Amino acid sequence: MKIKLTKNNTNKNTRFLIRFVTSYSILLIIVLIMGMFLYQYGITDATNNLHKQNKAVLDNSVSDMDNSLKLMQALSTQIANDPNIRKVLQYDSRSMDFYHDAKEAMNFLTDFIPLGKTLPLDEYYIYLPKLDYLMSSSMLTDTWYYYKHYKAYKEASYDDWKTMLSSYNNVFQFLPNENYIENDITPYIYKTPVQTALSINKPLGIVCFEINRNKLNGLFSNLDFFRSGFLYVTDTDNNEVFHITSDHSPELTEDLLNNIITSMDENPNQEYKELTLGKDSVVVTTSISHENQWRYYLVQPADLVFHDLGTYQNTYVFIIILTLLFCLIMIFILSKRNVKPIIAINSELQDSLNEKSNLKQELEEQRPIIYNSYMARIMKGLISNQEEYDKISEFLDLKIGDYRYSVLYACLYQDQLEVYVEEQTNNTDAGWNQKLYKDLIRKYFYQYFGDDILIYESEVNAFAIMLPSPMDQPIEESIADVESTFLELHNSLMEDHSIWIYGGLGNRNSYAPYLWKSYQQAIQAASYVREGNVFQSYRDIKRDKTSYYYPFEMAQQLLNFITSGNTKQVQEIFHLIRWENFECRSLPITVVKWLLSDIRNTLLKVRFQISVSDTNHDAIESIDLSLQENKSISILEDIALNLCSLFEPKADGNKLIHTIKEYIKENYKDSSLSLKKISDEFNISESYFSYLFKAETKQNFSEYLELIRMTQAMNLLKTTDINVSDLYLETGYNNANSFRRAFKKVHGVAPKTIRDTMSSHNDE
Repeated sequence: MKIKLTKNNTNKNTRFLIRFVTSYSILLIIVLIMGMFLYQYGITDATNNLHKQNKAVLDNSVSDMDNSLKLMQALSTQIANDPNIRKVLQYDSRSMDFYHDAKEAMNFLTDFIPLGKTLPLDEYYIYLPKLDYLMSSSMLTDTWYYYKHYKAYKEASYDDWKTMLSSYNNVFQFLPNENYIENDITPYIYKTPVQTALSINKPLGIVCFEINRNKLNGLFSNLDFFRSGFLYVTDTDNNEVFHITSDHSPELTEDLLNNIITSMDENPNQEYKELTLGKDSVVVTTSISHENQWRYYLVQPADLVFHDLGTYQNTYVFIIILTLLFCLIMIFILSKRNVKPIIAINSELQDSLNEKSNLKQELEEQRPIIYNSYMARIMKGLISNQEEYDKISEFLDLKIGDYRYSVLYACLYQDQLEVYVEEQTNNTDAGWNQKLYKDLIRKYFYQYFGDDILIYESEVNAFAIMLPSPMDQPIEESIADVESTFLELHNSLMEDHSIWIYGGLGNRNSYAPYLWKSYQQAIQAASYVREGNVFQSYRDIKRDKTSYYYPFEMAQQLLNFITSGNTKQVQEIFHLIRWENFECRSLPITVVKWLLSDIRNTLLKVRFQISVSDTNHDAIESIDLSLQENKSISILEDIALNLCSLFEPKADGNKLIHTIKEYIKENYKDSSLSLKKISDEFNISESYFSYLFKAETKQNFSEYLELIRMTQAMNLLKTTDINVSDLYLETGYNNANSFRRAFKKVHGVAPKTIRDTMSSHNDE
């Protein structure tokens, strides 16, 4: 369509354009002139920002150091509170009892190995003063043997090292270790007393932390030394605690350090200052620890810190001159142009706004699909990591921390109107009635239970509702509120629409990834509903003391959790098994054996999915031996966790999924393409492939395949003359109905509508 402009409109738009260009140019010139006067202010502000940036980075590093020291103190407190360690510290002679208790204490220390790896340590150990022994999670030896053989320290300095190690007067300090060692890996030792928080007696021993230089440097890796800078740390008496230097840092002489400390002490509240040290100008930034009042001095060469400001100055002047010239040229050029470019820009802008509106509408149409997918992952316990949990919590606006959630499973029957029809029917009225029916039920749920609930359509005529309740509300009161509200809902639906509803309520849970338990409990509770009663709480079910609890759904869920490598969920499901069968029931020994046998059968199903290879041979052999032993719930849980570790995603997952995605793009036309076929093609189990594909792409395999096929279908519609009725054959579908449903779900309209729209545009 061509746009025709009259002469009057053209003149009017031309005059408007001239006024617009003139006004803009004058404003721009004024801004540039003001910018020249504000130049000095900009330089000053940039300098202050650099100082503040250095200060912020230093404060963060000091905070990291304080947190590490807090963790060391917390670790010491945990050690002091352990009765086995206190018992070992009180021995004054070595005996069989001593070694037995020491073994228990060492086993306790192994629990802190992961914590130790997060600290800037090479290792830590406990000094036993009465025996002159050192003990860690992997070592129990006397100090001389440790000094001479473990560490190969200098023999001549042993007495000094021993005195330093055994003294209680130097705890909570960084003690130099460089005089005793040949290398510079552990330059400091940090000591804390073995003493409980409330104890006023003399400590029983000392926890010694050997500080690793590389890890210590890593805590301050965000600091930029600009080649010749350094970090110097002092205590409240201005004594050196430790220092970190770079390859080109100057020698840290006493005069140099005193000069820095004295200059900064002139104004204790000053956080940064420029100093002249000899011929060099430096910038000193300070930060004081809130934990121990240590003072940190970050010293950087001033010429390198502010190097970018010189470039900024030259660039700024150049831009001002260039912009002034550009403005003059643009005024001359734009004054001669007519209004047509403005009309074209306005047209493009309108098209862009329309496209944005359409995109927003498409996103809103996809929101219910995303909502149902996230709700399904919660109800089925398929949340695999914290990142996914945070994303789902944000999308669903879960009030974690303020509320507990329980699941209400509601089933409905309608006497007068059948709204659900077979999938093959073409009756559009029935489909519309089905939607109205679901919307009606949701409206009633929101009306009676509030807008904070989350609704999931788990099955036809069955809904799972996540109900929030305050953290401090008693469980009995919460159940009573739900039951009374549910009965009101039941009566209202019966009176208004002849819809009969009954339901079951699961237990509350404050952690969304474990809500699958409440979902299963709600389904089980609903199955206990009998004539004359429409509501049943799982908590109030009278459990059969002669039968065990291990339903098929739980067995399948355990299998899924193991094959997806979800260790936390495997532990949680065993916790539920223990609680249901050994705390809520008193099962006869024969029934317990049946329960353990069923769990073992589930684990055997998982075991038979794993092919033995060189990399997992030892682990599989150990699992097979465990499966042959006398069964107990603890042994079966250990087996499940060992199996789970074999399904954890490997480092080459990205490469494998990339290869599979390329295979899908090349073979999407194959109607037999499925999870099983790809699993067989790449020699991996279906469950592992499904879990790995979801972890790598954040999409289910079926959703990804459907999106690939629908993208290609849209491309065929736009670029070829293919008959709409033949599209399903070119995109891997077996029948046209399935193709049309998938196309409309992804693109929002039917393929025939797209083709008709394109035809009408071509006619115009």
